[in-house]
Amino acid sequence: MKNHKLINFLLTIIMLLLTLLSVEYVVEHYLIQLMPIKFQFSLPHGLSVTSQSSKQNRIPKNYIAIVGDSYAQGKGDWLLSNDPNANEAFHSAHVLNKLTDRDVITFGRSGASNIEGWVREPIAKYAFIHNKIDADFAKPDIVLAYFYAGNDLTENVLQTKASFIPQFTEAALSDLNAWDTYFAREVKERKVAPYSNQLGNTGWLVRSVFKIIKNEFKANDKVKDETSIFVHNPIGEINRVWIGGQAVGIPDGLQSPSLELNHDETELGLLVLNQSLRYLKQYFKDSRIVIVYIPSVLESYNIASETVSISSIETSHEVLKRNVYSKAELSQRSDEIANSVKTAAMANNIDFLDARPQVKAAATLDKIHGPKDWRHFNRKGYEALSLAIVCWLAEKEITNPSSQLQCTL
Repeated sequence: MKNHKLINFLLTIIMLLLTLLSVEYVVEHYLIQLMPIKFQFSLPHGLSVTSQSSKQNRIPKNYIAIVGDSYAQGKGDWLLSNDPNANEAFHSAHVLNKLTDRDVITFGRSGASNIEGWVREPIAKYAFIHNKIDADFAKPDIVLAYFYAGNDLTENVLQTKASFIPQFTEAALSDLNAWDTYFAREVKERKVAPYSNQLGNTGWLVRSVFKIIKNEFKANDKVKDETSIFVHNPIGEINRVWIGGQAVGIPDGLQSPSLELNHDETELGLLVLNQSLRYLKQYFKDSRIVIVYIPSVLESYNIASETVSISSIETSHEVLKRNVYSKAELSQRSDEIANSVKTAAMANNIDFLDARPQVKAAATLDKIHGPKDWRHFNRKGYEALSLAIVCWLAEKEITNPSSQLQCTL
């Protein structure tokens, strides 16, 4: 009798596991792109790419890949205003998909430095999908490496001081082998599978359901989904910009082209950018790589005030950072950083696209950030950025737009 009970118990467990695996297979292969935005936080990072709705099928073909930070991920008011129970358009990947009729995916991750956004995230996620989910997943035709002038260099400095230098010493900053070892380690240690000790993709559905249920029952806490985190900035007293021919107030303390960094910090940030770009190109050697210069918030507008108030991230405790600069300093710094990034692109034989003209043209007509999240583009901002990219791709005869576009400013 005991043996029969044990056998029945084991059979029940086996049937349950087989049922769960069957459901998981169906969801992963046929329903993944229908997963609501509010539940996508629960997906393993490697699998989450397949849930994106800016492509025809779960595995993209002949596609464009976006790499970078939260601008590549699509943070901003467009996402905040979306129905969290759907998986609709909310950032440049969707606009590019519509304008080019090509699959577009993003490997972007909020808060990423160039080390993370250009190396760790895209390589770890691509390798996982190709090796563990679908071997037909080819490398992208085009890689758009988003450089966000508002904080990329600062994030580079912070991560290098916190991670690279303690491991390899400051003397190794010019050592290519040290950087290659560091990048390889970053990619290897990036956990993109459902379970940290599991290389495959099996069992993700149970974990995702558990995370969703756990999150739903958190008392007095926000739902941890893609629409839950933003910063509301009230209109300030310093920053004023020209919109529609009028001087309009916008929040103070906005991101600038790394005005808070001194000369040595800027050079360190650019060194990290160069190394990250070199490694990105080395891995995606057959892809057409384009650095897209995305202006910081304050760069995106024609400034009406004589001074600007910036946000400042402390990179050391040695000096107190300024948070107010002249309009002229902002303009000069913008050109300096853009030229430095262009020089890095040329040194690596990579294309460079400066999105500032198209973005600034859009910002003369309306606000392209906020009104809730002033760290990221709203819909108008992402559409302006996408237009700049599509027009550039068409000009270079890299891809043809799916419709007639007005590309002249």
